[in-house]
Amino acid sequence: MSTRKAHHKSRFGCATCKAKKVKCDEKRPCGYCAKRHLSCSLAATSLPLPSPETIERSWRTPEARFTTPSYEAPSFTSTDFSLFRHFTKSTALAQADDSASEIVWREAVLDLATQYPYLLHEVLAIAALHLRTTASEQSAFLERTAAEHQAKAIPLFREALVANSTETALPLFACSCLFVPYHFAAVKNPSSLLFNEETGSLAEWLVLIQGCAAVTVEHNATIMQSPLRALLGDLYTPRVENLSGGSTDARLVELGRQLPVIPERREVYEQVMIRLRVCYYLSDNANTPLNRKNAALRFPPIMGHSFTEDLALKSPAALIVMAYWCVLLHRVEDRWWLKGRVKPLLLKIAELVPFEYAQLMAWPKERVASE
Repeated sequence: MSTRKAHHKSRFGCATCKAKKVKCDEKRPCGYCAKRHLSCSLAATSLPLPSPETIERSWRTPEARFTTPSYEAPSFTSTDFSLFRHFTKSTALAQADDSASEIVWREAVLDLATQYPYLLHEVLAIAALHLRTTASEQSAFLERTAAEHQAKAIPLFREALVANSTETALPLFACSCLFVPYHFAAVKNPSSLLFNEETGSLAEWLVLIQGCAAVTVEHNATIMQSPLRALLGDLYTPRVENLSGGSTDARLVELGRQLPVIPERREVYEQVMIRLRVCYYLSDNANTPLNRKNAALRFPPIMGHSFTEDLALKSPAALIVMAYWCVLLHRVEDRWWLKGRVKPLLLKIAELVPFEYAQLMAWPKERVASE
């Protein structure tokens, strides 16, 4: 009788292999991730930070590079070091709403960025766009640099999102907090804030931020016990029966009745309008800049898949709801990445809404013009 070959069961495989349901050889990095140039949770995740002498030499010599192990193999230039320093000294403050969140951006987020390449690329992309606000003569170069880092961040972020774990909850959350500022700061055509200019499909950040919202809910305890909790502000969610206390709620209730929705989709929009009413209630009653901003940014992640499908199809009802979201954005338009963006976006939405529903667009257009 032939003897059966012993089978070694992988009990300590990496997160990617577990997600893909493949056997992990448990090397560091494992063979599966190394072959596909993926980030492996078994490998040392920290990027090797250069010494001060290395940084100084890189500024003197533009050709200088440093790399991580070959399975990731990103390279960084003297410009990238300068952008990292700019984020530390300036962008972190611009992103912050109070002293607590400033410390988080400057210390906790940057510490995570040195461990997770997708977050580091996103940080450098944001820093480049923020630097552009005070270095207009370098606009073209900084925009190109930001786009290059964003192009590197997205596929790595997607991989981490698929193989999400408690370990990656914090960097994924931190990265998602930068997606909206990046997209609004980078855009040239306001229509691309919601739709891809070339394909007409939904803007990528809207899809990614909803996926990350699911991870945030799954690993809520991890985030709440971390320094990143300071980015969330007041998480109070009012009961539906208390929403009438908001100064805008009666208008939103009436809007829900008037939206051009077929009967089969009525329940979807009832839920969407409740979520929008919650965001308005929080905005109307916000007592800090952080809570007011979060009230506006809270809506896209919780819109729901069915509503997102309608928005991708440019459904009039979905577009009108997004027009009302623009009012919440306009209330926090003093952010560096939002200045001058909301009105063009609203006008573009108005162009897409059929004329027969123009009366439903009147209030958002009036508020954005007057507030």
